[in-house]
Amino acid sequence: MTRVSIDYDLMYVLARHVWHLRDEMDVPAGLKHSFEASDIGPRQETAGELANFSSAWKKAFTEGWQVMTDLGNLLDEIGKAFYDGDAQTTAGAASMAAAYQRQNVKAANDGYKQRQDALYKRAEAANLERRHRPGQLYLERQQRELEKKRAALQKEQDAQAKRQEDLTQRQNELQKRQEPLRQRQDELDRRQQELWRRQKAERAELEAGFAAKQDALDKERAALTAGRQPSREQMDELRRKQQDLWQEQEAAQKALEGKQAKEQNGLNGERDALRKEQDAFTPEWDELDKKQHDLWKDQAATEEAQKQLDKDQEPLTRRAEDMQKAYAAEQEELAKKPAWTPESGEPNPLHMNRELGGDAPAETPPPPVPTAYERDDDNGHTKIEYKLNADGEIEVDKNGNPVETTTTITNKNGLTYTETYRSLAREGDSVTTTQGSDGKVTKVYVDANDEFYGKGFQRRYVTDEKGNTLQVWLKAPDGDWTLQNEAKPAEDSEDSGDEPGLDVGTVAVAGQPPMQYLERPPAYLTVDKPMVDATGKPADDTFSPGKTTSNLPGDATRTDYTNPDGSGLHVVTAGISRYVADDKGEIQEVWQKNRYGDWYLKDSITQHERYGDEPPLGMIGENWR
Repeated sequence: MTRVSIDYDLMYVLARHVWHLRDEMDVPAGLKHSFEASDIGPRQETAGELANFSSAWKKAFTEGWQVMTDLGNLLDEIGKAFYDGDAQTTAGAASMAAAYQRQNVKAANDGYKQRQDALYKRAEAANLERRHRPGQLYLERQQRELEKKRAALQKEQDAQAKRQEDLTQRQNELQKRQEPLRQRQDELDRRQQELWRRQKAERAELEAGFAAKQDALDKERAALTAGRQPSREQMDELRRKQQDLWQEQEAAQKALEGKQAKEQNGLNGERDALRKEQDAFTPEWDELDKKQHDLWKDQAATEEAQKQLDKDQEPLTRRAEDMQKAYAAEQEELAKKPAWTPESGEPNPLHMNRELGGDAPAETPPPPVPTAYERDDDNGHTKIEYKLNADGEIEVDKNGNPVETTTTITNKNGLTYTETYRSLAREGDSVTTTQGSDGKVTKVYVDANDEFYGKGFQRRYVTDEKGNTLQVWLKAPDGDWTLQNEAKPAEDSEDSGDEPGLDVGTVAVAGQPPMQYLERPPAYLTVDKPMVDATGKPADDTFSPGKTTSNLPGDATRTDYTNPDGSGLHVVTAGISRYVADDKGEIQEVWQKNRYGDWYLKDSITQHERYGDEPPLGMIGENWR
């Protein structure tokens, strides 16, 4: 079939002129209808150029009221189609402009808040420091007193060290002066030792000489008395010799003792003379000793004072450490605490910090982030609105982008185009709802992580307001969107060439032939609030914790939950499939596990109209109940 290219804005202008010409057939002469460029979309060039053809069309259609009416209606429909397409382009540009404006205002507000938060944080930190400062000052004064005492004590210790140095110097000098006497003492000690050795040797020699004479006399007596009786005269002679020997020995000993005593006396005299010289130094030593003992006494007193200072320092140190820990803990708590806001109910930290800005910041706050964007231009009126949360602020996703944006474009002749974009729970998924100038509603679902086609591919479903799928598009990674399939009238279904994997259903709509619509979008795109989450637990936390039954046929498990009103919810998991059923066993939701091991909502009863008594998604088996 040959496709004809049509200039839709031209057709729309022609429709308007057909109506004008038709009306002029029955109006008085001289009454003219005007045509404005704003009767169509934003493209002024096309509208202006087409207006030049007004007179030609007035001459061409001078007859055929019904023909012109039908033609006008047809051209009006085509013109609206053009306007919707043109408005869609304008909506995208306006949305980008609104996002840019919102981001700029948000950045200004974020910067302002950061500056104000920093200001309040500085004020709170200053207040915290101010609260701790009196205790710190008190400890600092006590510490300074201790430091003064310690400095005075150190000064006293330095003086004592100087006294010890002077005493040691005098002791060394006195010792040096006594050095000759010490050397003489050493010499006397050496001579004394030498004298004792020599005198000992002299006594030994004397004793040895007399011992030899005694031995000779003893031998003579032995020889005289050997074998016979000596005569009286002989015995008297022996006694006389013995007496002479004893007298001689006694005289020799006395002489030796006298000699040695004389020698010893000489040394003793020298020792006495030396002692007298040494005794002359005694007063000086006594004076130095007294000063040394006095110094030791003073040093002992300073040591006790030092110990007392150290003892006094301990509680100050502990208290300072405790105060520092408390201060650090409060600083850490303050760092974790959000900056002050009027809604906190706490006193304004700036009240006590006039130097930081007084009661309120001096900087003029920027305007709040707009929750809507409106603009009037030659083409009409553009309005962008965002979905708000309970606090009246724009509801955003985890990336900070608005979750829902509605753009409405109205041109000067009253045609209105509305487009609502809403991001879905999974990253990249979205739904865009458009309402054209004729009131027709279309929804476009984007699936950013398609299970059937693989990672990185995207699918797009175009549905009507009843959820019937009109088109299915596919986008490969880094590729363009390509149309995969399109709904066709039922009578052409045999030659439609539907691709495998895309289920179709025949639906009859009043006033038009039955249509074979394509598969519906996955339930995870169209169902806002599933009955269970990806773990299989009820999304409504009012249900009981659940009781699990294992070892069911097919290695399945069933978990039964009960609502406070007594109604039940039964979750059966078998392999890669999960079924959510009510108390009657009717399946309400079907979940599937994808190739990556993630559970996703595949089908939901909310997507289906129920015909007759048969549940759209079926029943769970009796052996699973």
